[in-house]
This record gives sequence, structure tokens and C-alpha cells, in this order.
Amino acid sequence: MALLEVRDLVVRFRTHEGTIFAVNGVSFDLEPGETLGLVGESGCGKSVTNLALMRLLPKPAGHIEGGTVSFDGLDLVSLPESDMRELRGKEIAMIFQDPMTSLNPVLTIREQMVETIQAHRKTTAKEARVRAIELLGMVGIPKPETRLDSFPHQFSGGMRQRVMIAMALALEPKLMIADEPTTALDVTIQAQVLELLRRLTTDAGTALILITHDLGVVAGMTQRINVMYAGFIVETATTADLFAAPSHPYTVGLLHSIPRLDETRPQELVPIEGTPPDQRRAPVGCPFAPRCAWRLPVCWTDNPPLVPIDVNARLVVSGPNATHQIACHNPPTTEESTAGRPLREGFVPAPPPGSVVEDLAPTEEVLA
Repeated sequence: MALLEVRDLVVRFRTHEGTIFAVNGVSFDLEPGETLGLVGESGCGKSVTNLALMRLLPKPAGHIEGGTVSFDGLDLVSLPESDMRELRGKEIAMIFQDPMTSLNPVLTIREQMVETIQAHRKTTAKEARVRAIELLGMVGIPKPETRLDSFPHQFSGGMRQRVMIAMALALEPKLMIADEPTTALDVTIQAQVLELLRRLTTDAGTALILITHDLGVVAGMTQRINVMYAGFIVETATTADLFAAPSHPYTVGLLHSIPRLDETRPQELVPIEGTPPDQRRAPVGCPFAPRCAWRLPVCWTDNPPLVPIDVNARLVVSGPNATHQIACHNPPTTEESTAGRPLREGFVPAPPPGSVVEDLAPTEEVLA
């Protein structure tokens, strides 16, 4: 049985400027101890999806307007807030992008860690302090007994992120969500933090959702990857399958826009043209169509469902044998994926119909 089951999750932000169509029917599963990568450009819905799982969407604008989220048999969408508060930290923990804004600057690390432990466990302050020292030692902070009484600003960026990992692991959660955990860290510290995350979640048997725009990070950290674009999952596969045979034009574009170190002759990078869609407009057709070199006329009007590449394959939605699925009317061939562009003779991307041209016109706010 899956630890986490997300079905047709829909998230909207109701603002003075209109509705933001942030997440549009996302579905995925996660098994106990599994590591899942969630990748895509900024604004594609990665963080919002996971804030919705935690019921931490900014209020009053953010709302879950459809779908279900089942965690260990509990329906998180309808769960009372008091029960959800008990679940956060204890069963589901989250590491946020910037530890400096997640840690309280006027409280010592001891005060914050002890409070977290005592909020969910019946323990004395002394016992919680011992546990906090143990956790800081686990994440590699030297002299944890003395550093426990330091304030967040007295730690480096990498050390603050280690403190956040320690707090997230304090209650041995079943699921950890890491939202861009290496943002603003230098490459050496990034590697240390990622190795720490991998070791600690593996040792504890904790399932991990890793949110990032860095494909190099998920390549070495995850067992499975969901690629998101404009609030949709457009491709999902095991990590090995996705890197060996990317099958959605967006995934192909992502892989061709980063340099590879294993090439004998460096290839020219192929950027993804255009910009992500304005998510204040309700999605019509494939959201990637305006930027896609493989688009057909149907792409402008019909958004393809997420289906297995091999239509005869048995559908497996999680684990090491997960089925490779894409949402695409005209997927690239293997040769085209390697080249990063269409190779079919005479093929020309379908131009937008007149109504779509009007919809794609910049809004007054953009022009201003």
C-alpha cells in the first residue's frame, strides 16, 4: 500500500487580479522509503503542490479546490486543522528553501528544537535538549552542546540548512519534503547537504520528495521523477528511464539546456524558446504548445492525458518498476530526443489558430 496517494489535486489562488491556476489535476503515489524528484521551471507548481499536501497554502488566497490526498490512510484534505497540526512535523516534515526565513532569528536553536520535540512528544525539557544535541551531532555540526545555544545568524548558510534537516528529522517522520534544500549554497556544501539527506532518510526509512529545478540533483538522489509544467505533470518515470529515454518535448528541452560532462565533444546547448504561460488564464490545449517544436494542430485545443508510452504495459504508479508515462500528442522519437529537435522531413510545428493567437497576446499588466 502506498504511503501517499495524490489524486487529481487542484489548487487555485483567488486574488484581486483574478484566479491563478496553480495546480491542475496532479496525481502521483509514493511508497514508504521511496525518493521522488519533482522538477520543472520556477512557477510550474512544484512547491505549491507540496504546500497543499501540508495544508500550508497562504491564506486567504490559496485553496485546494479539487482532488484527494491520502497519507497513511488519512484524507489530508478533509482532516480537521487540529489533527493536521499534530501530523505536521511528527509524520510529515518539510525543509524549506531558505533556512534563515524558516528559523526564528530571536530564539536560540535550543529553544526552537526543544519546542518542536515537546510539541509532539511527552518529554521533559532536559530530555528534549539531549535529543536536540544528538540530532545536531547526526547532521555534522561540531560541538553541538555549545552551538545549541547559538542564534540562527551565528551559523553559516550550510549549517543553518543542517539545523533545518535536524529539526525535520527530530520526530522521525514517515515523509520528508525537501523544497530546494540546496538553494544559495555553494557546490561543495550542496553535495554535503544532499549526501546528508540521502544517508539520514535511508537509515530512518523515511520517504522523500525532493523539489528542485536542478536535474543533476535528482539524477543522483531519487528513484523516480515527476516533471511538472504549468501545474501539470507532463512526464513521470524512474530516474534511469527518464534520463535514458526522455519522451516529452519539455523534458527533452530541459536536458538539452544543461551541459554534459560525459561528452567527448561538447554539444551546443539548445534553449527552450519562449516563456511559461500566464497562469491567470484557464489552461486550454497543451500548456507547452506555444514553446514546443513538435506541436500538432490538436495540441492547441486538446490537453493530452498522462498515459503510458507502451500502451500494452501494466500500469505501475510507484516503486522501482514504475511505468514511464507522458502527456503528449506527438512525442519525439529516440533520435529526435538525442538531437533535441524534430528530424522528420518536412515537419513544421503547427501555427496557432486565430483564437489562440488572441489568448496568447500579452495582458495590459505585462505591457505596462
